[in-house]
Amino acid sequence: MDELDETVARIREHGPAPLLLDGWDQASIWGWDEAVGSLYAHLWRNTDNPARAPVIRIESDDFTPAITFPETLAQHIAMAAGCNPWKVLTALLKIDDQNEYRDDKHENVKANAAGTVVTMTQSPDTWWPPNRTV
Repeated sequence: MDELDETVARIREHGPAPLLLDGWDQASIWGWDEAVGSLYAHLWRNTDNPARAPVIRIESDDFTPAITFPETLAQHIAMAAGCNPWKVLTALLKIDDQNEYRDDKHENVKANAAGTVVTMTQSPDTWWPPNRTV
């Protein structure tokens, strides 16, 4: 199993992922449709309203056979978006950087999930650990 196969397996398990392609990265997604056994992509330009239907829908239908390889999905996206297929394939692989998948299922946490932000500052009066004499 290569890196692309692992990425698709993660998408199948965890659901749609953002498509981090320049100019299309604010709302565009890609994923796996279990019902038809195919990869798909829904694309919105960064200037489009994501509340509306996607500008471009790449998915299996009466005229398009099931897309089972990420390379094929990348070709479809590249043709539709007018960009380099290698850049699209690289964008599909960026899912690993965004989701921080872990081998341990208990640590399988998405990087963009809500959390606590801690800001630490240092002042001249703060000492940690405190000086103690025993």
